[in-house]
Amino acid sequence: MIASSGRRRNVFVAALIALFFAIAFYYNSYPDPEGLIAMLPHGSKLLNATLPASLIAPSSNSSKANQDSAPDSAPEPKTSRLHYLIPASQPNLHFCYNLVSSAVNRYPVPTLLGWHGVDEFDAAKTHLAKLRTMERYFNSLPPDEDDDLAIIVDGYDILIQLPPEIMVERYFQVAERADAHLAQRFDISVGELHRRGLRQTVFLGPDKICWPIDPVAPRCWSAPESPIAPTAWGLDKGDNAMFYADPRWLNSGTIMGPIGDLRRYIAATMDEIRATHDPLYEFRESDQYYMANVWGRQEYWRSRVMGSDIPEFPPDKIIPAKTNPFQTTEYHVAIEYESALFQTRAGYQPYFGYMQFNESGLTAKLTADVREEGPFFQPPTIKMPKSIVASLSKLYDAIPEAHPGSTSADWLSVVELGVNFITHHIYGLWHCTGPKEFVEFEYPTLWFYPYVKSLLKAAVRASQAGEPLTHKLIDGRKWVPKKYYPAGDTPDDEFGGAWTDLDGEFVAWRDLCQPHNDLLFEGEENRPTLGAGGLV
Repeated sequence: MIASSGRRRNVFVAALIALFFAIAFYYNSYPDPEGLIAMLPHGSKLLNATLPASLIAPSSNSSKANQDSAPDSAPEPKTSRLHYLIPASQPNLHFCYNLVSSAVNRYPVPTLLGWHGVDEFDAAKTHLAKLRTMERYFNSLPPDEDDDLAIIVDGYDILIQLPPEIMVERYFQVAERADAHLAQRFDISVGELHRRGLRQTVFLGPDKICWPIDPVAPRCWSAPESPIAPTAWGLDKGDNAMFYADPRWLNSGTIMGPIGDLRRYIAATMDEIRATHDPLYEFRESDQYYMANVWGRQEYWRSRVMGSDIPEFPPDKIIPAKTNPFQTTEYHVAIEYESALFQTRAGYQPYFGYMQFNESGLTAKLTADVREEGPFFQPPTIKMPKSIVASLSKLYDAIPEAHPGSTSADWLSVVELGVNFITHHIYGLWHCTGPKEFVEFEYPTLWFYPYVKSLLKAAVRASQAGEPLTHKLIDGRKWVPKKYYPAGDTPDDEFGGAWTDLDGEFVAWRDLCQPHNDLLFEGEENRPTLGAGGLV
C-alpha cells in the first residue's frame, strides 16, 4: 500500500512537471495567455501554481495593485505620461477646431501621425494610413512607456470639452466599472476575471449601430449588451430606431488605453488586414471595419472560453475561427458605454445638450423629457463634479485679463457645459459622427469660445514652464504630458502648434491654423463682458 501510494505521488509529480514544461513550451511558442488559461479548469488551483504571474494577469494597468502591496517605506511614486495623438495628414479648419479645443484645455501638445504622409501612409488616399501610423508610433516607444496612457482621436471631427486630468481620472474609474460589468457577465469575481487573463483597458467610443452593417458578422452579432438599462433611451416608436438602440458597438474615432495594450491591439488589427483584405469589398479601406472585426472575435472567444451562452441569432452567423489553437484573441478591448470620456453624435442627438449649473451647489435640473414620459417625468438634478470645478477654475483664473472683474465662481454658475442626458456625465470630448458640418456649429457653444486667444497663450506659457497634467496622484502615479511646447517666446509661437511623426518636427501655429484665425478667435474678439452681476 505504501509503495503504491509512493508510485501515485511520483506519477502525480511527474505529471505536474510535464504540464509545466508543456505550458512553458507553448508559452514560448505562442505567447497567448488566454489559450493556456482556457486549458485549465475554471477555478483550478493549478492556475496559480503553474503559470507565471505575468501570464495569469497580463496588464499594462497594474501599478495600483503593486503599490497596494508595497511596504510603508514605498519609493517615490511613479511618473507616467499621457500621449495625445491625432492621425492627420494636412491642416484645415476642422483640424484647427480640434487643435484649439485640446490646447485650451492644456492637453499634451499633440503628435500628428502621418503628417504629409505618402503612399500607404497618406490618409487622403486610405483610412488604413491611420492604423499604419499608429503601429509605427507605438513600435517606436521603449517598453518603459507601456504603462503610459494614450488618447487617439480622428483629426477632423473632434472637439475637446474637459481638461486631460479629468480624462485620466475617469479612465481608471471607467476601467474599474467595466471590469466589474465583465465579471458580472460571466458570473465570477473581478479577481477571478483577472486571473483568467480578462480585463478591460482599451476603450473606444460607443456607436448605436454596427458599422459597416452586416448582421452575420461577429462584430455585429457578438457585441455584448451595455450596462445601460434598455429602457433608458425610451420606447421605440418606430420613427428612428437608431435613437433607441443600445450603444453597444465600436467606433474607432476615439480611443484611450495603455501604450502596451494599444500596441498589441493595433498589431492584431494589422494582422487582420493582411489576412482578410479584399480589394473588391466596399469598406476595404475602413479602419473601423478591421478594428471592430478584432473586437468581435474577442467577444465571441471570451464567451466561448468562459462557457457563456452564444447568441442563437442570426442563425447563419459567421463564427470567427482562430488561425491556430493558440491564436490570441483577448486584447482587453472595450466600449466606453457611458460617454464619460467620449460623446458620439449620431443617434445621440436627443440625448445630449448644454446646461447651466446655476442652482445651489453648482447643480442643474434636467428639464428635457427625453424619454417622453409625460406626467411621469421627474426632472433629475445633476451636480458639477468637484474635479471639473477645480480644473475649469484653474484655466479660467489663469487669464484674468480676459475677464476683468469676474472670478471662476461667477463664471461657473453661468457657463454652459455639454451633458449626456441619460448617464448625466459632463462628457470629456464630442465626436461628430455623421455629417461633418455640425463641427462648425458646435465649436461656438463650448465653454472656451469667448477666451480662445488668451487661453492658447496661457497654455503655451504653462507648457514651456513644464506644468504637469495634475498635482494629485491618479492611480497612485504622477502624470505629465508626453510632449511640451518647445522653449522660446517669439511671437510666432504664442498660440502653440503641434509635433509630427515626420522626423520629430514641430509645426508652429502659423503653418497650421493662422489662415483661420478670424473664425477661431471670433468669440474673444466679439464677446460680451462678464461682471459680478452676469453678462453685460
